[in-house]
Amino acid sequence: MSRPFRPERILLIQLRRIGDVLMTTPAVRALRQAYPEARIVYLTEAPADQIFRNSPHVDEVWSFPLKAGVRQRWAMVRRLKSQRFDLAIDFHSHPRTALISRVSGAPRRIGLDLRGRRWAYTDPVQLPEGRHYAAVHKGALLGPLGLELGSILPEVHLGTEERAYAERLLSGLGVGPEDFLVALLPVSRQPYKVWPVDRYARLADWLVERHGAKVLIPWGPGEESFVRQLRAAMQHEALPDYPVPSLLELAALLERADLYVGNDAGPRHFAIAVGTPSVGVFGKPHPENWTPPGSPIHHTVSYDPGCKDACTYPRCSHLNCINGVSFEAVQEATGQAIEDIRHGRLS
Repeated sequence: MSRPFRPERILLIQLRRIGDVLMTTPAVRALRQAYPEARIVYLTEAPADQIFRNSPHVDEVWSFPLKAGVRQRWAMVRRLKSQRFDLAIDFHSHPRTALISRVSGAPRRIGLDLRGRRWAYTDPVQLPEGRHYAAVHKGALLGPLGLELGSILPEVHLGTEERAYAERLLSGLGVGPEDFLVALLPVSRQPYKVWPVDRYARLADWLVERHGAKVLIPWGPGEESFVRQLRAAMQHEALPDYPVPSLLELAALLERADLYVGNDAGPRHFAIAVGTPSVGVFGKPHPENWTPPGSPIHHTVSYDPGCKDACTYPRCSHLNCINGVSFEAVQEATGQAIEDIRHGRLS
């Protein structure tokens, strides 16, 4: 009888995109539960490496250099080989990460069964058909190990330092414990995710006038223009700007918020991870892929002009998928979320 596979050294790979890294956290949690004694190393890129800073499920996080030269790449190869990993799971399954998986030397390697990269894996995995929450897709890579996800909700572990930062900052901005705090996110690097800023301004004014909300605008490096446009279009004042926080500090601010409303972007996934109700406005992506199924506290608003499944972006010139989302639809979803919050209908 063969011995069950019990890896002692595990390499996990997911480069780029904060949301994608967060979507792997349920799988990482399941791996730690299955292999409590294993040493787990997570390879990603900055700033997503911050996500596992306080995690009890990862022993070490390696940050892959964004612009690695030949010397840096060879140094990474040597470092990978020196660890003698028993198992590599490539959540990213990109041609580059497939190569990383192969050169890691791990005798067992799991990734997606995709053309041009399945050669790198001993266990290529096909994704389930249909639309599924991204965490479910990531979790499918545990199938060859006979493991199941359990909870599919992403997680981020906040420490006392991050929570103290959030309380200190919000108090300095004039937010008290009884104030209704809404995090409103008008930013995205992808044009097909940017709901028109004048509609966000109208929504923010409605939140202030109708619900007495204090509006916090999260943003990151290079996103100042979105914030300036929103402030200029608003009739009321949002909370003042503040220095760009770290990812965990942002998560702590979102944990403190009563509601998140905004584009389909990394901060919404943090809101989901810390249990803050959300309203996500979706353009090209399908909301089913980025929202926990059946959740009573996470609402989505989207519009399909009939071309989502055959999208030609970046050749698309109209972006009707996001521009076609009406103000009334977002206002209605936001109003429903607020009613649920104030009447305790969140379970």
